Amino acid sequence: MNHQTMTTDDYLSLLVNDIHSTVISTIGQDNRPKSRIVDMMLTKNGKLYFLTANFKPFYTQLQNNSAVSITGRHGTDTMSSYAITVEGDVREIGNTYLDEIMDKNPYMKDLYPTPEKKATLSVFEVYRGTVAIFDLSVTPPYQAAFQLGH
Repeated sequence: MNHQTMTTDDYLSLLVNDIHSTVISTIGQDNRPKSRIVDMMLTKNGKLYFLTANFKPFYTQLQNNSAVSITGRHGTDTMSSYAITVEGDVREIGNTYLDEIMDKNPYMKDLYPTPEKKATLSVFEVYRGTVAIFDLSVTPPYQAAFQLGH
């Protein structure tokens, strides 16, 4: 990877396509951090997309506080790895891009096989914040941060 030529969109694409499963943290009703593994489903027009079902505590946390921190790591060991962290704000966009996400990630059709189950899903957009890269696979290690959104 050539960091000198990479853009925010390139790092978001790595997060979606190469890392995919990330740790995403929110703030719970008890004002304490809550973390879980969430797949990053899509990047489009400089934004990052994931989804969740509307009956999960994760959904409620996103409704109550739009701030998230998302981190993913790619590599087989520490010195061959890079990590990408996105910190920012999300907004619910309903079923916008849901069909595209389901087509791009066919395993979702196994998890939500009926129209009723699919109807519980809601897409969230990370629309502003920062995207940070920390790459230990190069010498010296590379570290940078980029703006996400406006």
